[in-house]
Amino acid sequence: MIAHLPLAALVVVASALDVTSAGARPRPAAATIADAHAGQTPRESRGPEAWAAVDIDGRPWTDRRLRGRVVLLDFWATWCAPCLDDLPRLKRLHAQHASRGLTIIGVSLDRSPLRDFRSWLQRQGIAWPQVREIGLYDSPLARAFDVQAIPASFLFDREGRLQATSLRGEALDRRVSALMETR
Repeated sequence: MIAHLPLAALVVVASALDVTSAGARPRPAAATIADAHAGQTPRESRGPEAWAAVDIDGRPWTDRRLRGRVVLLDFWATWCAPCLDDLPRLKRLHAQHASRGLTIIGVSLDRSPLRDFRSWLQRQGIAWPQVREIGLYDSPLARAFDVQAIPASFLFDREGRLQATSLRGEALDRRVSALMETR
């Protein structure tokens, strides 16, 4: 399925969506994504979110492929000042934990040409995979996770279960560190 997608195209696995009528906006499978308070562990969970994306280098990423790793999906954009404020912390987290099982996947809502985006990433020293959602909040992955504003993040444990949403600052550090200690 992913092999047929164009570069940087995104697909949300149909089984993870709850579409109530034709043309209705897809909603996350676990109601807890939209309902969870920032940084809180979701109260109800029907299991891992099923999702798939292709990064700007053509590599496929899926919730299944990342089992066994702590995953941070970070929705952001180069034009978002609070997102840029988070970059030093994300760089530190990546440097500290990537070799121990943390995967950060940036989901950029930038519309700039791919060449310009790649150049910006290189100048900033961003080393984790980047997916581009050029449709902004109406993009498949942003819609599936009900992203209404950025920055927005979704932190999954090693089993693929959503553990927290929209964590920032010290709270993100603490939660990632705690998840890294669990096996």
